[in-house]
Amino acid sequence: MQKLHKIVILICLCAGIFLIIVWNINNKLYVEIFESDGVVYKSVLTRSDELFDLKLNYTLNSKLCENKSEQYFAVFIVTSYFANVETRSAMRRAYSNEDLKQMGLRRVFLLGFNDRDKFLTQASIANEAERFGDIVQGNFKEAYRNLTYKHVMGLKWISNYCSNTKYVIKMDDDTVVDMKQFLDLLKKLKLPSPNYIVGYILRGMAPIRERANKWYVTNDEYKLSKYPTFVSGWLYVTTPQVAMEISNLAYEDNYFWIDDVLVTGIFAQKLKIRHLNLNRYFAVHAELMDCCLQDLPNIRCDFLIGPNGGDNDMFYNFNKLSAECLANKCPHRSRPLNETCVVEKKDKLEHGNAIIHAYKLS
Repeated sequence: MQKLHKIVILICLCAGIFLIIVWNINNKLYVEIFESDGVVYKSVLTRSDELFDLKLNYTLNSKLCENKSEQYFAVFIVTSYFANVETRSAMRRAYSNEDLKQMGLRRVFLLGFNDRDKFLTQASIANEAERFGDIVQGNFKEAYRNLTYKHVMGLKWISNYCSNTKYVIKMDDDTVVDMKQFLDLLKKLKLPSPNYIVGYILRGMAPIRERANKWYVTNDEYKLSKYPTFVSGWLYVTTPQVAMEISNLAYEDNYFWIDDVLVTGIFAQKLKIRHLNLNRYFAVHAELMDCCLQDLPNIRCDFLIGPNGGDNDMFYNFNKLSAECLANKCPHRSRPLNETCVVEKKDKLEHGNAIIHAYKLS
């Protein structure tokens, strides 16, 4: 009986140690630093009560902006998952680097590092970068809790290598944009100063406190009951000045893994950066974009920007049909699309994009 009692105590002790380890991993976020070819990589982010401490190195860089005497209208920095080769290819099919150059634009894809992908090697990414010249890769592991590193890396890259542009457009690689109409909209915007972020504004959003939720935020990570006003990372427009100010502040402030909140909310608030509203041009559900495609090119789409719902063909088709619609002077819709759209609901395919939706499809 005494032996059994000791076994029970030992089991309870082991279980307690296991629970402490799990709690520490979930709440303190274990950090692994390793080196490869002389480059220091960060595997998982530090705690949010610590500084943004990554010494950023580019394992792959782009020379698309090397001509400093040339002034660009806009540069797109696209956050892309390491293995999303087909998505990047689809975006290039819709608008190649040469197409973009003719429009006064540049585009780079922002990647992390992944040495455990079963289907794609780092050598393949290096080949893609050499072929297209549009890959910027940082020394951090691909993980949804590392998205802030990727986001800030893009802004820092603008400051270091591509500040000779009027606009900086940050977007995710699952976001579709009607390029022609969106650029026309930008040209018409009367912006009061270079100190702004323009996009889909989210106000009064609260941290998710349910432990089972993928986007669970602890009180240690974020103490307040509401986030400051911020802009969705699907797509937003800003300036090289703001990109520089934010990337500089990042290394003086605490890390928070929900990048949209930190970069366009917390940092923007500290830097007194203004938010300008383009919400009416965003479809917040992929189903709305599907309905637009069904009616194009006969009826103009209500939106210029929206999620592709995993349909990579949408990058090309949406732009092609929208251009035909404009050329034929197609009419506007008589009733709002969210009142008439009837399609099968899509499950969002993602690799950790910290997107916060404001509304449900009615």
